[in-house]
Amino acid sequence: MALATGCTTEKLPLPGRVDQKAGCGPLEYGEVRGRPPGYLDRQALDRFRNDHAVCAGVWLRTGRGFVPQGVAVDDGSAWVSGFDGGAPLHFRYCIIDRVDLRTGKVLDRLDPVAGQVGDRDPVYCRHGGGLVDDEHGLWLVETSRLWLIDPDTLDVQRVWALADPLRGSFALVDGQGRLGIGRWYPHRAGQVDWFSTDQLVASSALDLTLEMADGATPAPRATQGAVWAAPGGGRPAAWFTHSVTRCGVLVGPEGTRRRAFVPGAEGMDLVGDDSLWVVSESGTRHYQDLGGRPVVPMLVRLDLSDFGSWRRPDCEV
Repeated sequence: MALATGCTTEKLPLPGRVDQKAGCGPLEYGEVRGRPPGYLDRQALDRFRNDHAVCAGVWLRTGRGFVPQGVAVDDGSAWVSGFDGGAPLHFRYCIIDRVDLRTGKVLDRLDPVAGQVGDRDPVYCRHGGGLVDDEHGLWLVETSRLWLIDPDTLDVQRVWALADPLRGSFALVDGQGRLGIGRWYPHRAGQVDWFSTDQLVASSALDLTLEMADGATPAPRATQGAVWAAPGGGRPAAWFTHSVTRCGVLVGPEGTRRRAFVPGAEGMDLVGDDSLWVVSESGTRHYQDLGGRPVVPMLVRLDLSDFGSWRRPDCEV
């Protein structure tokens, strides 16, 4: 795996210091970390409701067709999964970048993600809908497979096939350490199926089935990402991004407490109690070339400390 070059090396404040203050946005174009995209026709970010909470932003793989889908954050860097939106539909293989959150520099890359389920034929991961991490490593979900990847080397450790009706569209980890594999449906409610990662790693099974799941949680229609959190207080639960490239909505458990959110929001990761990192596909070349999409950094950090006063959405997904 070759290290990426060509990104800015300017040292910006470490996440966790000045970025932690409440209500530190809205973010300005010149404050976004990494090299700005060459395909944007103006040097300005679009405003959206509750963007006062955006405290940091990072451009990802600018000048290319990378479309981010999932994110996992740890110790000043982020692993971001996605695909090349400029590739033909059947060749949009999964990519994982590890990115320095201070500079936007790509530290390591797995491109493409490839492996095999047991002794079956080798396969490529496609799309890369969700990414989370735990003590076992990075868990990457796609429509028909689950991947376990070493976060230090980005070597593929293991691959499972997802048996119908399981569907890998997004992912999260709950307060018990269970892996949630989420199903995306455009016109009906989705679902999160929960699995014990300890049991998965210890098992010799090659296929994940619904019978192996440890419960399920309903998800909104067109859910793009999820995180286990307690924004604004209360009991931690699954929160969902319900978005398209022009509109973003954060939805609480059982459809409660809908709040305006980042347009094009996909995967999320919570660091501490109030620091939420989110990837967005709205500002990528793939969607900017289609026209009419808001300019938003591909990776943003929001401060949740005043979540109780966040405004409701003024758009519909």
